[in-house]
Amino acid sequence: MDYLNPTLDFATLGRALRTEGRVLIRDFFAPEVADALDRALQAIDWELVYRDLDGDQRLTGAQLRSLAPQQRMQLTEGIHAVAREGFQFSFFSDSLVRAVGDGRTDLLARFMRWMAGEEFLSRMRELSGDADINGVYAQATMYSRGNFLTTHDDHVDREDRRIAYVINLTRRWRPDWGGMLHFTAEDGSVLDTYFPHFNSLSLFTVPQRHFVSYVPPFAMAERQAITGWLIAA
Repeated sequence: MDYLNPTLDFATLGRALRTEGRVLIRDFFAPEVADALDRALQAIDWELVYRDLDGDQRLTGAQLRSLAPQQRMQLTEGIHAVAREGFQFSFFSDSLVRAVGDGRTDLLARFMRWMAGEEFLSRMRELSGDADINGVYAQATMYSRGNFLTTHDDHVDREDRRIAYVINLTRRWRPDWGGMLHFTAEDGSVLDTYFPHFNSLSLFTVPQRHFVSYVPPFAMAERQAITGWLIAA
């Protein structure tokens, strides 16, 4: 089975990525692949990821369901307190790297193994012109009401991240529901904005300043995706 849309013009898309440092590719996967990934995301028992004063934190679905209303309020206030002072994120996640490491055989784990294989990585090297890309990190993500990701550039010293990516799997969304991927200049100006079209792939070079806008309480859906980085391991 071919995972990718065979009609894509990779030469033109690659020129855009190499020239602009980013590109949004519509209808990247074969329709049946996008549909299967969408169904798989619906079945996840999501974990909340965020930062507190001690660093990155993760709460399982069971832990979240056990919180009393007052505890939820305290959790939210703690998340906002960190965001006031610096980098912060709050969204739901399922680590596909961990899924593979745990020996899972569900569709998302199989998809992660495919992404780590030559068919996908060779296409990414072709698009980016970066011959050193030889690995991938991936997580399923969901932005629901109250979730956000503040401005950062994805650079970390411990990983050689070359390209960041977002596989968008949200069927129904509105721009006023937030969840937009915004690219910014050093002075804070928004240079570009990507809407999470279903079955689109966003690619952008690292480092590059960006953020995901706050999802307000009146949003009537969740922004779901598979996200991560292409790395030179």
